[in-house]
Amino acid sequence: MVGHGDWKPLQRSAILVLDDDPGMRETVGRCLQRDGYEVVPAADLDEARDGLRQRDIFLVLADVTLADGERGLELVSELATSRPQLKVVVMTAHSDVGTAVEALKAGAYDYLNKPFPFEVLRATVARVVDHLRATERAALYEALETRRQADDENLEQFLVAMASVVDAKSRFTALHGQRVSGLCRLFAERLGFDRARCDLLALGGRLHDIGKIGTPDAILDKPGRLTGAEYDIIKRHPATGDELVAPIRALARLRPMIRWHHECLDGRGYPDRLPGAEVPEDAWVVKVADIWEAITARRPYRDPMPLEQAVSCLRGESGTRIPVVFVETFLEAIQGAPIALSGAPAD
Repeated sequence: MVGHGDWKPLQRSAILVLDDDPGMRETVGRCLQRDGYEVVPAADLDEARDGLRQRDIFLVLADVTLADGERGLELVSELATSRPQLKVVVMTAHSDVGTAVEALKAGAYDYLNKPFPFEVLRATVARVVDHLRATERAALYEALETRRQADDENLEQFLVAMASVVDAKSRFTALHGQRVSGLCRLFAERLGFDRARCDLLALGGRLHDIGKIGTPDAILDKPGRLTGAEYDIIKRHPATGDELVAPIRALARLRPMIRWHHECLDGRGYPDRLPGAEVPEDAWVVKVADIWEAITARRPYRDPMPLEQAVSCLRGESGTRIPVVFVETFLEAIQGAPIALSGAPAD
């Protein structure tokens, strides 16, 4: 039986593909990888169970009939008992209703009849992702309302935990808040701030995108350019985040970082289009760290920038969107720091 091991948050995006046909595994895997998913292939039940133990799988695509008399439905039944939150879609070459009914009774979320077009596969995976995220978001909102009644310290801890889940909303941002937090601390230390303010900035970096809990997942994961309407929705997240933390007295000093980390020196930022002179120093720290993490990490619409290109890109913001002193001091702060490179740990 598959165990109950804890999910590994850094590998939330993985999909396990169980099929004894290597060509099918490769074809399905390549299709999913083009959409940004990590894929764990398995040729039989033992390999599938190993993959489930070693990686954090959120979706299993399982062939019904495997070699040597094995059946993918056996794994479906195991997971229905041991990990009911894990969605399974069965793949079958049999188009009869009986096979589909058997799969659904065993606990499958859906089924695909082979051969299936790639667009059908992509649509099925998208439905699973949307279902999981909608369920997760509803639970988070309910939990937040409950925890608003708790004391400030406990609610702060809860919001940090919630920020981790917000990062995991998109398979491209699993480490974003954690890395921005680490970069903010490094930057604050270079600016000569005391320990208390460095801690505050690190927490602000961790929570800066908490408002994205209200951003549709299809926009966060969109592989191409956003439309004007979609970008308008993205631009709401700083204000949404500010509204979330506003009732918490202990987090009052974080609100400028959360609300204004997308304001600009030229007054064309969002959500409030503040003149550059009115943007607080702490918000500039978070803004620079946020930009650096974004351009040096993989996103659905591009690969991470190499170091020299990232430096050039950040300096391109200097003097028009960000004060020069913050750009240059940040670049001094990250010299030789492993966290400045994509994929480095935040602590």
